[in-house]
Amino acid sequence: MRIVCVTSCLSGIVGTYIAAEAFRRSGEHLGHEIVVETQGTTGSGPLSQDLIESADGVIFAVDLEITWRDRFAGKPFLHVDVATAINGSTDLIQQLLGQIQDGTAKRIDVALPVDTTPTRPQNSSKKKGFVAKLFGKRR
Repeated sequence: MRIVCVTSCLSGIVGTYIAAEAFRRSGEHLGHEIVVETQGTTGSGPLSQDLIESADGVIFAVDLEITWRDRFAGKPFLHVDVATAINGSTDLIQQLLGQIQDGTAKRIDVALPVDTTPTRPQNSSKKKGFVAKLFGKRR
């Protein structure tokens, strides 16, 4: 089966790429094709719409909002934080595939037209989590 993953951590560097590599290795170990889109401070290499449409499911391993989420409309998915993905990528792949097979997987219900033009998320300047505690929340 083919699973596409999106990874993105608060720093946009370390966790993003560690989670991506964890998914790739777990997919190889399990015999499934895993393709990962990393979204971080070094930019994003968006997956092609054809690749997304051919995927059996999606795993979002993110600590931030997902950029261009509407591209994944209708796909079965899991949404976890980056640490969960780093420490349990094999289990997550198996969990999603099990939910797809038994029909209990949640589906992305965003039914907006796909816009291939990169845009900045509306809340991208809003500090969250650890950063908000460290530097204070914006109002």
